[in-house]
Amino acid sequence: MPTYEYECQACNKKFTKILSLSEHGKEKIACPKCKSIKVKQRISTFTTKTSRKS
Repeated sequence: MPTYEYECQACNKKFTKILSLSEHGKEKIACPKCKSIKVKQRISTFTTKTSRKS
């Protein structure tokens, strides 16, 4: 499942959530520190692992 990075606009806490693609579009994300729903998704990098050798 994808990992999404967020930043709270109220307290500036950065946090991550692991959500399925269907959950990401439906769920309201709340800050784990202050419980505010004023959060902004951050741009993040990702890696993939394949079984083939490059």
